[in-house]
Amino acid sequence: MKKEQGERNTRNRRLAWILSGVVLGLSLLIAVVSILRGHRTVVDLRDYVNVGTDAGGNPAVLLDVDAILNDLRLPNPNRPGVKASDYPEVYALCTAKMHLVPIDEEHMQVTIEADTDTLARYGISFRTTTWEQQVKGFVEGAAPTPVPTAQNATASAPVRETPEPDGYLTSLVDANGNGYNLRSVCEAVQNERDLLCKEIFGNSYDTTKTQVAFIVYTGGRHKNLYRASYSATFRPEDNSSPPPGSSIWFTVDVYDLQRTDGKIAFGYVDVSLCGSEAESRHLPSGADAVKLSGGGMRVEGKRAFDQNGFVLFPNCPTSYRMANGVYWSPTYDLLDEDMIWSLTAVEGHSLANLLRYARKEIYARYYVPFDPKTEREFFEHYSAYDWYEERVPDLLGRMTETERSNIRLLREIQSLIEK
Repeated sequence: MKKEQGERNTRNRRLAWILSGVVLGLSLLIAVVSILRGHRTVVDLRDYVNVGTDAGGNPAVLLDVDAILNDLRLPNPNRPGVKASDYPEVYALCTAKMHLVPIDEEHMQVTIEADTDTLARYGISFRTTTWEQQVKGFVEGAAPTPVPTAQNATASAPVRETPEPDGYLTSLVDANGNGYNLRSVCEAVQNERDLLCKEIFGNSYDTTKTQVAFIVYTGGRHKNLYRASYSATFRPEDNSSPPPGSSIWFTVDVYDLQRTDGKIAFGYVDVSLCGSEAESRHLPSGADAVKLSGGGMRVEGKRAFDQNGFVLFPNCPTSYRMANGVYWSPTYDLLDEDMIWSLTAVEGHSLANLLRYARKEIYARYYVPFDPKTEREFFEHYSAYDWYEERVPDLLGRMTETERSNIRLLREIQSLIEK
């Protein structure tokens, strides 16, 4: 009898251990699934919001939903095959609304309106939905966020950009002070340059662009002229010094630039040999001529960099620190050509130099060291900001393909306007 009782007790203990193990396993599985899906997570929205003003001084706000989804390991609807409606918590985050109330010139009250009940079912909650935040960003030309009327503070009417009319160009910047996409013009110039040099020197030559100018005619057969002046020298195959008299000077003229359906077209291209460099730099008299700085029209009063030292792109918010510690700027996301060409020369920086900084800031985000001798200007520039840490080894392995693509495009356009 005692023996049977002992066996039953042993079986009961074994069963209890088994049941305990099953319960523990299920608990761990639920915990793991919850963590992987971002459950039981408190989100501090202040880490993902950038507050600023638009060109008219109206409040504007940017909520980095992509960063939130990434940090919570949730599917991103911006990726192919992903629909926000298939994931209630994702849809709740993507449809969140933001409201701003001005407090003073430097602070805004931010209020987030979202489906918190759905988020709570998936274990996501906000640390706060209303807070005061310092104004740090600037969104040029963007439609402002609707702002409730506050005591002693009302939002001014939004500034609307006037669409650019088609027609012959009288400047290389639009009514908003943004540059035009001149890829077609620059490619035509380089093509004619190479045809002339190959005809004279074969394939052994070096060229230097000595001046670029945009000329507007008030009368005559042509409306305007884009002129690039060059010097070219024969390059011996043995890399010895070129013989005397082996240099030429010439200009490449692109006539009648015009805006058609949002694109820049032109009439025809002409190449002229000159007797000296001074002659190649001489501009026509009786016309409005502007020398271009690094391939771009200079715009007075524009800033080159934002508060964190990143290049200011028109119609884009200024940079800010994301929750993962990396700084967002326009070069963090995929750039398109028009964004790059919209940059202009500013005081202290040619267009070509701004494109260099736009490339270098991508490296700076990953703490790439800059040589204080060969890259002194970049070393001094980024070292002036607290976010930049010079590390060896750097973190280049974390650079995204999007950023690498931006580097290639920036370098390509820089080459178009410089060479």
